[in-house]
Amino acid sequence: MSTSAKSEARPDGRLDILNAAEAAFSEAGFAGAGMKAIATRAGVAQGLIHYHFQTKEGLYAAVVERRANWVTTARLALLSEIDLQEPDAVSKVFEAFFRPPLGPEGGGRVFARIFALLAVGGARDQALVQRLYDPSARVFIDALHEARSDASRPTCAWGYSMALGLLVGAVGRSGRAERLADLPEDAVDDTEGLIARLTCHAVGGFDALCEEERA
Repeated sequence: MSTSAKSEARPDGRLDILNAAEAAFSEAGFAGAGMKAIATRAGVAQGLIHYHFQTKEGLYAAVVERRANWVTTARLALLSEIDLQEPDAVSKVFEAFFRPPLGPEGGGRVFARIFALLAVGGARDQALVQRLYDPSARVFIDALHEARSDASRPTCAWGYSMALGLLVGAVGRSGRAERLADLPEDAVDDTEGLIARLTCHAVGGFDALCEEERA
């Protein structure tokens, strides 16, 4: 359990509810996850969920916000250590973007399903993305713009957005790429290998966008 999770562990059942809800939303989606089933899974009375979160919408938002806060804090800490004037700054910016969601802060395959749905969801999910992820996204776009001063802000925004698409496709670690390459099941990249591949692809794509803009 991460330090952030330990700090939430209190005898009021809140942490148990969040963990149970995260698993339930991952498995069944927002519509399919029932409050009664979540309460049973958490080992608490259903009324306690309403006490802490009021509604299912409130519970879902809390689940997403918890992970978003952990990931964003870790991302910004890594970003703050980068000298944006160094030649490899762009690579380090993308690595700082990819690493936390693929680490313990990201919640593994359980939260990966929720994360993927956030990227393509309706008004509820888009409102959460705008509130919880857009502020840090702007910081990363600013960092790319500073690292590549020859690139316009729209190009930096596209580079960020395309990196997000890579992350959505990879965070679940389904093994599909390895299967399509006819590799054995145990050939799935470890975290470092996956981060390296994603960073390489993101940097190459961003460089191509910058070159196209200059042409």
